[in-house]
Amino acid sequence: MAIAQRTLASLTPSDMDLQTPCEDFTVSALIEHLIGSVAGIGKALGVALNDDVSAAPEKRLADAAQPILEAFVARGLEGTINMGFAELPAPTVANILNLEFLAHAWDFAAATSRTLEVSSVLSEYVLGLARNTIVPSMRGRSFAEETLVEESADSLDRLVAFTGRQTVNA
Repeated sequence: MAIAQRTLASLTPSDMDLQTPCEDFTVSALIEHLIGSVAGIGKALGVALNDDVSAAPEKRLADAAQPILEAFVARGLEGTINMGFAELPAPTVANILNLEFLAHAWDFAAATSRTLEVSSVLSEYVLGLARNTIVPSMRGRSFAEETLVEESADSLDRLVAFTGRQTVNA
């Protein structure tokens, strides 16, 4: 979440209409998608979102995510969570949050021609989560097909490629 917040904090009003690597989203629309994804998980956990759309994007994300993270701490990762479309294991739902935060941070950075600074340990960890979360049936709907990247690519580029985005190092 900190990486996503840092990336959102760097956005300017002139960035909002830029196209992101996500085909259907401008920067502004992707912010709404990210907040909506977080809110959807919150709803499944019984947490209501208080979204001040006039607030800075990084504050909106913090305000949306904090009560959800607290709800996970309180409930733990045992059992399943009814997401409305499916009953998912709680760890999978938590994985989705991590994946959303880092993948979309990369999208915002790519759309604005900024470099995303992420430790290889974190991106390797989230890549592992992605490999355990993104199933073939999600390809073509929530995620594009995995793209090719050099074997020697760093873990962030491998994560981005795994989620179906085209990296500059492909």
